Amino acid sequence: MANLEQLTYQYLGFKDQPNLWLDNSFFDYPQINLPFSDTINLSDIDTTKHYRLGKLVEIFYQKNLEKLTNYTPLANNIQLQINKHQTIGELDFICSTPSGIQHIELTYKFYLYKTDIPYEIDRWVGPNLRDSLVKKLTKLKEKQFPQLYHKATQKLLTSIGIPVNEIQQSVHFKAQLYIPLSLVNHTFPNINKNCIKGYYISYKEIDYLFPMALYHVPKKQDWLIDPKYNNKWMTYVEVKPIILEQIAVKHSPLIWIKRNDKFERFFVTFW
Repeated sequence: MANLEQLTYQYLGFKDQPNLWLDNSFFDYPQINLPFSDTINLSDIDTTKHYRLGKLVEIFYQKNLEKLTNYTPLANNIQLQINKHQTIGELDFICSTPSGIQHIELTYKFYLYKTDIPYEIDRWVGPNLRDSLVKKLTKLKEKQFPQLYHKATQKLLTSIGIPVNEIQQSVHFKAQLYIPLSLVNHTFPNINKNCIKGYYISYKEIDYLFPMALYHVPKKQDWLIDPKYNNKWMTYVEVKPIILEQIAVKHSPLIWIKRNDKFERFFVTFW
Protein backbone atom coordinates (compact mmCIF):
# COMPACT_ATOMS: atom_id res chain seq x y z
CA MET A 1 0.00 0.00 0.00
CA ALA A 2 1.41 3.35 -1.03
CA ASN A 3 1.30 6.56 0.96
CA LEU A 4 1.50 10.14 -0.27
CA GLU A 5 5.27 10.37 0.26
CA GLN A 6 5.84 7.15 -1.66
CA LEU A 7 3.58 8.31 -4.51
CA THR A 8 5.59 11.54 -4.67
CA TYR A 9 8.87 9.65 -5.05
CA GLN A 10 7.29 7.35 -7.65
CA TYR A 11 6.03 10.33 -9.65
CA LEU A 12 9.40 12.09 -9.48
CA GLY A 13 11.13 8.94 -10.75
CA PHE A 14 8.65 8.68 -13.61
CA LYS A 15 8.91 12.39 -14.46
CA ASP A 16 12.71 12.46 -14.46
CA GLN A 17 13.24 9.35 -16.59
CA PRO A 18 14.12 10.55 -20.13
CA ASN A 19 12.70 9.35 -23.43
CA LEU A 20 14.24 6.18 -24.80
CA TRP A 21 15.31 7.76 -28.06
CA LEU A 22 15.91 11.31 -29.24
CA ASP A 23 16.09 10.92 -33.02
CA ASN A 24 12.59 10.66 -34.51
CA SER A 25 13.91 8.79 -37.53
CA PHE A 26 14.31 5.75 -35.24
CA PHE A 27 10.59 4.90 -35.23
CA ASP A 28 7.63 5.48 -37.55
CA TYR A 29 5.83 7.67 -35.00
CA PRO A 30 7.41 10.76 -33.41
CA GLN A 31 8.39 10.88 -29.76
CA ILE A 32 6.41 13.69 -28.12
CA ASN A 33 8.31 16.09 -25.89
CA LEU A 34 5.66 16.65 -23.28
CA PRO A 35 6.69 18.84 -20.33
CA PHE A 36 6.30 17.55 -16.78
CA SER A 37 5.25 19.56 -13.75
CA ASP A 38 7.37 19.24 -10.62
CA THR A 39 4.25 18.43 -8.63
CA ILE A 40 0.84 17.02 -9.49
CA ASN A 41 -2.27 16.35 -7.44
CA LEU A 42 -1.64 12.97 -5.80
CA SER A 43 -4.07 13.34 -2.91
CA ASP A 44 -7.05 11.78 -4.67
CA ILE A 45 -5.20 8.62 -5.78
CA ASP A 46 -6.71 5.68 -3.89
CA THR A 47 -3.72 4.45 -1.89
CA THR A 48 -5.62 1.33 -0.78
CA LYS A 49 -5.47 -0.02 -4.33
CA HIS A 50 -2.62 -2.15 -5.61
CA TYR A 51 -1.90 -0.45 -8.94
CA ARG A 52 0.17 -2.21 -11.56
CA LEU A 53 3.20 -0.13 -12.48
CA GLY A 54 1.77 0.44 -15.96
CA LYS A 55 -1.51 1.72 -14.54
CA LEU A 56 0.29 3.92 -12.03
CA VAL A 57 2.30 5.74 -14.72
CA GLU A 58 -0.91 6.26 -16.72
CA ILE A 59 -2.46 7.96 -13.68
CA PHE A 60 0.63 10.14 -13.25
CA TYR A 61 0.57 11.04 -16.95
CA GLN A 62 -3.11 11.99 -16.91
CA LYS A 63 -2.67 14.16 -13.81
CA ASN A 64 0.32 15.85 -15.37
CA LEU A 65 -1.70 16.61 -18.52
CA GLU A 66 -4.40 18.16 -16.34
CA LYS A 67 -1.79 20.39 -14.68
CA LEU A 68 -0.17 21.69 -17.88
CA THR A 69 -1.17 24.95 -19.50
CA ASN A 70 -1.80 24.75 -23.26
CA TYR A 71 -2.67 21.04 -22.94
CA THR A 72 -6.27 19.88 -22.62
CA PRO A 73 -7.02 16.18 -22.05
CA LEU A 74 -9.94 15.15 -24.27
CA ALA A 75 -10.12 11.41 -23.49
CA ASN A 76 -7.99 8.70 -21.94
CA ASN A 77 -8.02 4.89 -21.65
CA ILE A 78 -10.64 4.69 -24.38
CA GLN A 79 -12.02 1.14 -24.52
CA LEU A 80 -12.74 0.12 -28.10
CA GLN A 81 -15.62 -2.32 -28.44
CA ILE A 82 -17.29 -3.74 -31.53
CA ASN A 83 -20.12 -5.15 -29.41
CA LYS A 84 -20.96 -5.26 -25.71
CA HIS A 85 -18.81 -8.31 -25.12
CA GLN A 86 -15.78 -7.85 -27.39
CA THR A 87 -13.08 -5.26 -26.64
CA ILE A 88 -10.60 -4.87 -29.49
CA GLY A 89 -8.17 -2.53 -27.77
CA GLU A 90 -7.61 0.76 -26.02
CA LEU A 91 -6.27 4.22 -26.84
CA ASP A 92 -4.11 5.72 -24.09
CA PHE A 93 -4.54 9.51 -24.39
CA ILE A 94 -6.10 12.02 -26.73
CA CYS A 95 -5.38 15.62 -25.88
CA SER A 96 -5.23 19.08 -27.37
CA THR A 97 -1.62 20.33 -27.51
CA PRO A 98 0.12 23.45 -28.88
CA SER A 99 0.79 21.46 -32.06
CA GLY A 100 -2.78 20.14 -32.47
CA ILE A 101 -4.80 17.17 -31.26
CA GLN A 102 -2.57 14.22 -30.37
CA HIS A 103 -3.25 10.56 -29.83
CA ILE A 104 -0.42 9.57 -27.46
CA GLU A 105 0.56 6.00 -26.61
CA LEU A 106 2.48 5.96 -23.32
CA THR A 107 5.11 3.33 -22.57
CA TYR A 108 7.39 2.85 -19.57
CA LYS A 109 9.66 -0.20 -19.77
CA PHE A 110 12.67 -1.88 -18.19
CA TYR A 111 15.14 -3.45 -20.63
CA LEU A 112 18.41 -5.32 -20.21
CA TYR A 113 21.04 -5.55 -22.95
CA LYS A 114 21.52 -9.27 -23.68
CA THR A 115 24.80 -9.62 -25.53
CA ASP A 116 24.31 -13.15 -26.92
CA ILE A 117 21.49 -12.08 -29.27
CA PRO A 118 22.76 -11.61 -32.87
CA TYR A 119 21.10 -8.33 -33.92
CA GLU A 120 21.68 -5.09 -32.02
CA ILE A 121 18.08 -3.90 -31.86
CA ASP A 122 16.89 -7.32 -30.61
CA ARG A 123 19.24 -7.24 -27.61
CA TRP A 124 17.03 -5.03 -25.43
CA VAL A 125 14.87 -7.53 -23.55
CA GLY A 126 12.72 -7.52 -20.43
CA PRO A 127 14.35 -8.85 -17.25
CA ASN A 128 12.18 -11.99 -17.35
CA LEU A 129 12.66 -12.49 -21.13
CA ARG A 130 8.93 -12.19 -21.83
CA ASP A 131 9.22 -8.76 -23.40
CA SER A 132 11.54 -6.88 -25.70
CA LEU A 133 11.92 -3.47 -27.31
CA VAL A 134 11.30 -4.93 -30.77
CA LYS A 135 8.09 -6.66 -29.62
CA LYS A 136 6.78 -3.43 -28.11
CA LEU A 137 7.63 -1.30 -31.15
CA THR A 138 5.97 -3.88 -33.41
CA LYS A 139 2.84 -3.89 -31.25
CA LEU A 140 2.67 -0.08 -31.31
CA LYS A 141 3.09 0.06 -35.07
CA GLU A 142 0.91 -2.86 -36.11
CA LYS A 143 -1.81 -2.90 -33.44
CA GLN A 144 -2.04 0.08 -31.11
CA PHE A 145 -1.71 3.05 -33.49
CA PRO A 146 -3.85 1.57 -36.31
CA GLN A 147 -6.74 1.22 -33.84
CA LEU A 148 -7.42 4.93 -34.29
CA TYR A 149 -8.67 4.19 -37.82
CA HIS A 150 -11.05 1.37 -36.87
CA LYS A 151 -14.69 2.18 -37.64
CA ALA A 152 -15.67 1.62 -34.01
CA THR A 153 -13.01 4.10 -32.84
CA GLN A 154 -13.98 6.75 -35.34
CA LYS A 155 -17.66 6.41 -34.43
CA LEU A 156 -16.89 6.69 -30.71
CA LEU A 157 -14.59 9.71 -31.03
CA THR A 158 -17.03 11.51 -33.33
CA SER A 159 -19.82 10.92 -30.78
CA ILE A 160 -17.83 12.75 -28.09
CA GLY A 161 -16.94 15.66 -30.36
CA ILE A 162 -13.33 14.82 -31.23
CA PRO A 163 -12.53 15.56 -34.90
CA VAL A 164 -10.88 12.32 -35.98
CA ASN A 165 -9.36 13.69 -39.17
CA GLU A 166 -7.37 16.28 -37.17
CA ILE A 167 -5.68 13.77 -34.85
CA GLN A 168 -1.91 13.30 -35.06
CA GLN A 169 -0.22 10.30 -33.46
CA SER A 170 2.86 10.17 -31.26
CA VAL A 171 4.50 7.96 -28.69
CA HIS A 172 5.88 8.84 -25.26
CA PHE A 173 8.35 6.03 -24.64
CA LYS A 174 10.31 6.09 -21.40
CA ALA A 175 12.55 3.22 -20.31
CA GLN A 176 15.13 2.29 -17.72
CA LEU A 177 18.05 0.41 -19.26
CA TYR A 178 20.48 -1.97 -17.58
CA ILE A 179 23.71 -3.21 -19.13
CA PRO A 180 26.50 -5.67 -18.32
CA LEU A 181 29.27 -4.13 -16.23
CA SER A 182 31.73 -4.80 -19.05
CA LEU A 183 29.86 -2.35 -21.31
CA VAL A 184 29.87 0.66 -19.00
CA ASN A 185 31.66 2.81 -21.60
CA HIS A 186 29.88 1.34 -24.62
CA THR A 187 27.81 3.47 -27.02
CA PHE A 188 24.44 1.99 -27.99
CA PRO A 189 22.94 2.88 -31.41
CA ASN A 190 19.66 4.84 -31.41
CA ILE A 191 19.38 4.72 -27.61
CA ASN A 192 19.44 7.73 -25.28
CA LYS A 193 22.38 6.92 -22.99
CA ASN A 194 20.72 8.89 -20.18
CA CYS A 195 18.20 6.05 -19.89
CA ILE A 196 20.90 3.72 -18.54
CA LYS A 197 20.17 3.38 -14.85
CA GLY A 198 22.42 0.52 -13.77
CA TYR A 199 23.77 -2.89 -14.62
CA TYR A 200 22.83 -6.53 -14.28
CA ILE A 201 24.50 -9.74 -13.20
CA SER A 202 23.49 -13.39 -13.45
CA TYR A 203 22.43 -15.21 -10.30
CA LYS A 204 25.60 -17.29 -10.80
CA GLU A 205 27.60 -14.17 -9.86
CA ILE A 206 25.64 -13.36 -6.72
CA ASP A 207 28.51 -14.21 -4.38
CA TYR A 208 30.60 -11.48 -5.98
CA LEU A 209 28.32 -8.81 -4.50
CA PHE A 210 29.74 -6.54 -1.82
CA PRO A 211 29.38 -8.33 1.54
CA MET A 212 29.58 -5.11 3.58
CA ALA A 213 27.07 -3.13 1.50
CA LEU A 214 23.38 -2.63 2.30
CA TYR A 215 20.61 -3.89 0.02
CA HIS A 216 16.91 -3.49 -0.70
CA VAL A 217 14.51 -5.40 -3.00
CA PRO A 218 11.85 -2.88 -4.05
CA LYS A 219 8.35 -3.94 -5.11
CA LYS A 220 7.67 -3.31 -8.78
CA GLN A 221 5.80 0.00 -8.38
CA ASP A 222 8.85 1.31 -6.51
CA TRP A 223 11.16 0.50 -9.43
CA LEU A 224 10.36 4.08 -10.47
CA ILE A 225 11.96 5.52 -7.32
CA ASP A 226 15.49 6.85 -6.91
CA PRO A 227 17.13 4.54 -4.30
CA LYS A 228 18.42 7.54 -2.36
CA TYR A 229 14.92 7.99 -0.92
CA ASN A 230 14.85 4.51 0.60
CA ASN A 231 15.27 4.13 4.36
CA LYS A 232 14.86 0.37 4.79
CA TRP A 233 18.02 -1.62 4.14
CA MET A 234 19.27 -5.13 4.86
CA THR A 235 22.58 -6.92 4.87
CA TYR A 236 23.88 -9.19 2.14
CA VAL A 237 23.20 -12.23 4.36
CA GLU A 238 19.58 -11.10 4.72
CA VAL A 239 19.00 -10.22 1.08
CA LYS A 240 20.60 -13.26 -0.59
CA PRO A 241 17.79 -15.76 0.21
CA ILE A 242 15.17 -13.23 -0.95
CA ILE A 243 16.97 -12.89 -4.28
CA LEU A 244 17.37 -16.65 -4.70
CA GLU A 245 13.69 -17.18 -3.91
CA GLN A 246 12.78 -15.04 -6.92
CA ILE A 247 15.43 -16.68 -9.10
CA ALA A 248 13.89 -20.08 -8.30
CA VAL A 249 10.60 -19.03 -9.92
CA LYS A 250 12.36 -17.47 -12.93
CA HIS A 251 11.98 -13.84 -11.86
CA SER A 252 14.86 -11.39 -12.20
CA PRO A 253 14.59 -8.96 -9.25
CA LEU A 254 15.70 -5.35 -9.25
CA ILE A 255 18.05 -4.63 -6.34
CA TRP A 256 19.11 -1.36 -4.77
CA ILE A 257 22.53 -1.21 -3.16
CA LYS A 258 23.98 1.36 -0.77
CA ARG A 259 27.73 1.59 -0.31
CA ASN A 260 28.59 4.40 2.07
CA ASP A 261 26.89 7.41 0.44
CA LYS A 262 26.63 5.83 -3.02
CA PHE A 263 23.38 4.30 -4.33
CA GLU A 264 23.12 1.94 -7.31
CA ARG A 265 20.50 -0.17 -9.05
CA PHE A 266 21.03 -3.55 -10.66
CA PHE A 267 19.12 -6.65 -11.74
CA VAL A 268 20.03 -10.18 -10.79
CA THR A 269 18.86 -12.35 -13.69
CA PHE A 270 17.72 -15.96 -13.53
CA TRP A 271 19.45 -16.55 -16.88
